[in-house]
Amino acid sequence: MMSLLSNRRRFLSCYCYYATASAAASSSPQSATARVSVSTSAFLSSLDCPSLHRQRSIHQQKTPPLPHYQQRYFGRNSKSKSNSFQHKFMKVSAKGKQQQHDDDGIDEEGAATLDPEEQENEEIKETTLNWIKKVVIGLNLCPFAEKPLRQNQLKVSVVRGDDDETVAAAVVYELIARSDETHDGTTVVVAPEFYPDDFERYMDLVQYIEDDVMEEHDLHGLVQIAPFHPKFAFAGSGDGIDNYTNRSPYPMFHVLRENEVGLAVDKLGGDASKVWQRNVDLLEGMDKKFGREDVKKIMKGESLDGLKEMLRDLRGYS
Repeated sequence: MMSLLSNRRRFLSCYCYYATASAAASSSPQSATARVSVSTSAFLSSLDCPSLHRQRSIHQQKTPPLPHYQQRYFGRNSKSKSNSFQHKFMKVSAKGKQQQHDDDGIDEEGAATLDPEEQENEEIKETTLNWIKKVVIGLNLCPFAEKPLRQNQLKVSVVRGDDDETVAAAVVYELIARSDETHDGTTVVVAPEFYPDDFERYMDLVQYIEDDVMEEHDLHGLVQIAPFHPKFAFAGSGDGIDNYTNRSPYPMFHVLRENEVGLAVDKLGGDASKVWQRNVDLLEGMDKKFGREDVKKIMKGESLDGLKEMLRDLRGYS
């Protein structure tokens, strides 16, 4: 059986870059598999990579100190004892700084000179942004998605591979960055190879980050994760059309600031379920009019005759 989201999160979840997971901080996904109570350190240590230990001292010499707001989580006072995880987190941190400040990737004519992996990452980002523009915004699945994109406050970060620690480090880095009060906006961490055909396996990592890492480092109340996955499924929904509200081209971890979620929900009169219900009505209408296969095409960004009229009739959230 699949690891599915709780009914409460199902009720409040929507394709929305702020209202999607307004109750995520107070409810956790319920796994069909019995969860073992284990500390973050034990979990991360169980995934340890010995080869990284041998490189750790060298890497630490080359990596600049973490900012203060990151040191309080992964600096000297960190409770986590996983050297491997800290090593990977430091790599993510250093890479993030280089991407922000290093202009060496631009040649004299202004064209980006990227290696094959970087080029592929740019293509993944472009696919993700096109999905956000054509599906999330184009279908008006979220009334708040357009503003951060327009104001250049939506970041798309790509992490490759299916290693738990590497993906977790990338997500935690963005959680910590967004927890800082000066870092407004939202981040989508895209992990294209992280079990795109196994929603249960993906949700296991979401649960560990939410229940252990975020709890251990007091991130609840500051930030949250909204999960998106190609095989996303709500508890008890089966093959229901409502599952498509959280299905995406790749496995994604959407990092949200709690204060911005609260402000967005306030604009809906405190009822985020209005967005979810409107989206379910839209999906049910599309399923009835076009059929499931065409719904899949629409949710990938294709446009079909009659869709604009349906969107116009369901534009509001009242």
